[in-house]
Amino acid sequence: MAITGSFFILFLLVLTTTGSTSSVVGEMVTVLSIDGGGIKGIIPAIVLSFLESELQELDCDEDARLADYFDVIAGTSTGGILTTMISAPNEKGRPFSAAKDIVSFYFDHGPCIFPPGASPPFFAPKYDGKYLHNVLQEKLGETRLNQTLTNVVIPTFDMKKLQPIIFTKSEIANSPQLDAKLSDICIGTSAAPTYFPPYYFENDDGKGNKYEFNLIDGGVVAGNPALIALSTVINSTETDPSFASIKPMDDKNILLLSLGTGTIADFAGKYTAEEAAHWGLVSWLFHNNSNPLNEMTSAASAIMNDYYITTIYRALGAKINYLRIEENALTGTTTQMDNATEANMNLLVQVGENLLKKPASNGNPETNEEALKRFAKLLSERKKLRANKASQ
Repeated sequence: MAITGSFFILFLLVLTTTGSTSSVVGEMVTVLSIDGGGIKGIIPAIVLSFLESELQELDCDEDARLADYFDVIAGTSTGGILTTMISAPNEKGRPFSAAKDIVSFYFDHGPCIFPPGASPPFFAPKYDGKYLHNVLQEKLGETRLNQTLTNVVIPTFDMKKLQPIIFTKSEIANSPQLDAKLSDICIGTSAAPTYFPPYYFENDDGKGNKYEFNLIDGGVVAGNPALIALSTVINSTETDPSFASIKPMDDKNILLLSLGTGTIADFAGKYTAEEAAHWGLVSWLFHNNSNPLNEMTSAASAIMNDYYITTIYRALGAKINYLRIEENALTGTTTQMDNATEANMNLLVQVGENLLKKPASNGNPETNEEALKRFAKLLSERKKLRANKASQ
């Protein structure tokens, strides 16, 4: 996503001029953000499973779920599907999926979503998307955005309107046409150009007015949706009743966990100007079984989002409240967003498990695992304080 200098300055000013300077756990807004990346969603799924198990242990509750602890969960593409799985209600009114069950979803359905032997996408999408559509429609049924158990933020891009469409529960009151079926939203945010066809559906605003959506992958807007999630929090503090208990709030008390799906060994040595000097359109889109243009723009978007957010939190003296977990050294088949062979998915599981042991990116002497345990304690404390306050 292209972020202009003026937008960044405005965003920084909003953060630094709003709220008090106190730091109260009970007033924290908690945000989870999950990047796009196809089958590489296995990596953040491993991290989420670890975090949820820590919360269950802290609160002595094996039924505790991530949606019980996060005020906002944002996700793009495969991250949007993850977001929906952990926030949509099942028949008992609890989250559709426990975090520990997400990896098995990829193993069960990934090979059919990304079947081997697909033709190169020169004249048509690589995959027809029918299996993915059927799975999401079967699993999510008629469940709509307003029914999610916490506020969700899922970006897409409408190719007909030529503008981003952000499906956000907190905006339904102002834009009731956004209250679409979650299956439609998930199909739209994951309709990656060249991989899947664009997705068309209609929805109404409850007053008989029809709205058309012509959607492609949310990665066109933001492969890393963390900035969009933060913007949602800022807007919601004034308009969403569910945030009333935290007003007036200190914006540096936004606890943000951002999960990536991995980048390619920092691109070290993979491409050179000399090599690309004679590339045309085909080479930029299809080179050695990869898509250099997509790889570079996706990585740049994620890196710059992280850079802006890190700068904001550091300026506020609250850098420990932001944690970005991303594997920056993917190699071989793990770099491919559509390699759903069992061997590669097992490698992605290993990447996720190893990532927990690596140093955290926030500059503190923690591993990602230690930082997640610290976050889990804050999430648990905040939930208990709010529950006590609500009972008074």
